[in-house]
Formats: sequence, C-alpha cells, structure tokens
Amino acid sequence: MARDDFAANDAPLQNEDIVICKRVFDHICAAEHVRGDDACDELATLIIRLYQRGVTNEHSLEQLLARIAKKQR
Repeated sequence: MARDDFAANDAPLQNEDIVICKRVFDHICAAEHVRGDDACDELATLIIRLYQRGVTNEHSLEQLLARIAKKQR
C-alpha cells in the first residue's frame, strides 16, 4: 500500500521519518531533562502527531516542542 493511500494523519512512518522523530526525541529529552516513562511516552506521542500533521522539518519540530515545553513550566 502506498503512503498516498492514507490520510495524512494516518500515514505510517517510513524509516527516514522514524530517524528524524527519534533524533528530535533524544534532543528534547536531553535539553528539557525529560525523565520517566509517562513523560517520555507523552513526548513521543506528541512528536509523532506533529510530524504526521506536517511538521516534518527537524529544526522546526524541535523549536515547536521547545516552545511547548516552556509553556508547560
């Protein structure tokens, strides 16, 4: 099944997508001192949701997540 067969929010992540999301996850965890299973799960879920909704540029994704983290403090 081709990626275009899915709605944007339901598209399965490809290997290159996962690599980007993982790099962003690792960077945000280190920069924002994210610890604990629940916090890590929430961050991973948010990264994937934003990525699937079109925030696919690594730098833009990191900036958006950093702003979200600052608002939650």
